[in-house]
Amino acid sequence: MIHTLSAPVLYSLELTPACNNRCPGCYNVFIDDKQTRRGQLRHRPLNAAQWATVLDQIAPHASRVKLTGGEATLHPDFAAIVRAVADRGIEFSLFTNGRWLQPEILLDFLAAAPQLTGLVISLHGHTAATHELFSGVAGSFAETVANIRLAVARGIPVTTSTVLTQANQHALDAIMDLALALGARHVTFNRYLGAPLPGSDLSKQELIRAVNLIDRLKAAGRPAQFGICVPQCLTPNSSSGCLAGVAYATVDPWGNLRPCNHSYLLAGNLLKQSLEAAWHSHEMQAFREAVPAQCHECGVFSTCHGGCRAVAMELGLEKDPLIGDAIPLHAAPRLPAPLKLHPDMKPEPRYRLRVEQFGFVLLRGNAVVSLRPDAQPLLAAFNGKTTLRTLAQDFGQPALSLVGTLYQKGLLALPL
Repeated sequence: MIHTLSAPVLYSLELTPACNNRCPGCYNVFIDDKQTRRGQLRHRPLNAAQWATVLDQIAPHASRVKLTGGEATLHPDFAAIVRAVADRGIEFSLFTNGRWLQPEILLDFLAAAPQLTGLVISLHGHTAATHELFSGVAGSFAETVANIRLAVARGIPVTTSTVLTQANQHALDAIMDLALALGARHVTFNRYLGAPLPGSDLSKQELIRAVNLIDRLKAAGRPAQFGICVPQCLTPNSSSGCLAGVAYATVDPWGNLRPCNHSYLLAGNLLKQSLEAAWHSHEMQAFREAVPAQCHECGVFSTCHGGCRAVAMELGLEKDPLIGDAIPLHAAPRLPAPLKLHPDMKPEPRYRLRVEQFGFVLLRGNAVVSLRPDAQPLLAAFNGKTTLRTLAQDFGQPALSLVGTLYQKGLLALPL
């Protein structure tokens, strides 16, 4: 069962529709000519004061926000908005194309923000030709690469983000090599979401090959990761199920709350109504319930969450187009090999505890783990004093399994 939080804890804040790239596969649904969105671009995006009002609503709940756009740095009040986020003590990352008007000034400013967790920078190829097929701007590759180097030199953590395309599908290891050579810590790969892009988006078989390669890179110890869920029934993979409408939401340039940045569904406007009212609106509930019936019977639903509902709605489909037949429970992929933990390790919490009606939520960065109320005694034993040996005696093997899960998600430390 997937529990819906009383309010989202992870947010994408789309500061502006403005962008200096011209990606044919832009994920900004608000630039599309849908009936529900017509006329939006005639309205001025929120200014710093209006974003501060939005931030006042989300700050009590936010574990982390991602500033994005468009190209977020093109917002005329970008610096003031960043200060407003930092003043409220909210951890944030910046998703950017890496093409900045004044790189040195911007990076000095960002490096001084203690709440900044890092930059996510678009890198769609290991060569100018490949990258610029997607960015749509000549010279953008050299500019982005140079600014990745500058950011790393400032000590700012960088993750690159690549949309899988026809042009780059056979060069994923080369993209990884380039990103790591530039100093990136992680390399994220994303399936394309949106209307078909003939000659650019991958077929199912091509995507399967790409997904399998990415997981092979991970298995070899390389810091590859998926940014968007890939249904397990397409091919078993290490992507995580989507939390849109469950623990995550997007606020668009005009203050509208949406399930995610790939969904055009408007749940309410945070300048006109409360976060809680928008989060519990009929529109948001309809999004949550748009899970294919077959997925509820699937043996890996708790991992997959039913694929991407946003792309299904955008394309007018009943389900994510990558979803196939449900996987029987007995045929579900085997769990990873268990961790080997020393019995004298003493779990220490690295999470923030949030109380919900269904129990508890453990939060750190983008990690979100829901637990039942009966987990409280075990959580109390995560005190840096109780050993794994004692936990096993008091709570049994399931407690050690939970310890392993939380440790892998960065929610527990395990000192001896």
